[in-house]
Amino acid sequence: MMGRSPTFLPVDRRYAPNHMWAMPVEGGFRFGLSAYAVKLLGELRHLAWSVETPARVARAQRIGYVEGSKATSDLYAPVAGRIERFNPDVPADPTLLNTHPYDAGWLLTMPGGDATLLMSPEAYQKHLEAVWPLAQRLLKGQAGDRPA
Repeated sequence: MMGRSPTFLPVDRRYAPNHMWAMPVEGGFRFGLSAYAVKLLGELRHLAWSVETPARVARAQRIGYVEGSKATSDLYAPVAGRIERFNPDVPADPTLLNTHPYDAGWLLTMPGGDATLLMSPEAYQKHLEAVWPLAQRLLKGQAGDRPA
């Protein structure tokens, strides 16, 4: 639950703490934003990448940003590795992130990659429950009292 709204998590994926899903594909993973992230940001309107493919990235390295009706957020690499490909359809039509976050709205692919930090759907659900109080404060504009 996200407040009173249910958030659905496909169980055929793993999840990163930065609210990206990871689906195994041949030789690596396809990543996208979870429906939880999309709901937090509001109607997504713009996405831009700050790295070009192929790009070797560290886990949590800034790779771009997304603008929504509620917030703008940097996007960070969910795992360390090489970004092989960005989905060209999403920058052209960011509404795919709103309407199809788990399929046509995928963001990037990475061969191999360190998947040890990815969580099961059950572990991600517990993570969401743990971070929900902070998310509520951020949504209400009270981010100043978050821990450093």
